[in-house]
Amino acid sequence: MEIKWYTAVILGLLVAMFFALTFGAKRAKWNARRLANAAMCIAIAFVLSLIKIWEMPQGGTITPASMLPLVLFCLAAGPWQGIAMGCAYGMLQLLDNPYVIHPVQLLVDYPLAFGAVALACVAAKIPVRDSVKLPIAVLLGFVGRYIMAVISGTVFFAEYAGDQNALIYSLGYNIAYLGPDCIVCMLVACVPGMSRLWKSMK
Repeated sequence: MEIKWYTAVILGLLVAMFFALTFGAKRAKWNARRLANAAMCIAIAFVLSLIKIWEMPQGGTITPASMLPLVLFCLAAGPWQGIAMGCAYGMLQLLDNPYVIHPVQLLVDYPLAFGAVALACVAAKIPVRDSVKLPIAVLLGFVGRYIMAVISGTVFFAEYAGDQNALIYSLGYNIAYLGPDCIVCMLVACVPGMSRLWKSMK
């Protein structure tokens, strides 16, 4: 049986996520304060996600920086706990407003998409001022989510592309809402004193 390229990519992402959560859990030190921070960030992000500045016809919204609490936690807690928190948030979004046409699409659009926000952790290693790290982390977090959204759009929602190439359509459609959403989030991240939040959580 021939395996499509996207099937291999999605399976690879699932395997990577499994190992990240399995082996990372041994290295991550959860305590009461860290769990409280994760719950608080998830709750704030979820409430902000309910405020829709703009909603796309086939899904996707621009919100008042709903991703920022997730990015802050990822910077403070590191990649392993960041992935776990992102997956938990993705499942919360699934429970609130599910749009599922395939079991693998469910994984890509919810736990994998928000687990990929943990890419923001890379910013912590960049040798720049802390006030600059947070906007960079926001950008990286959105890049992770954008990649997942493009894969999902190309594979599972290709019919919306019509006569266009499905990949090109997915690239354009998802940047149409994630791009502005990222800009809003980065502007809020640049507010003086915002970078101290992830330091205090850390």
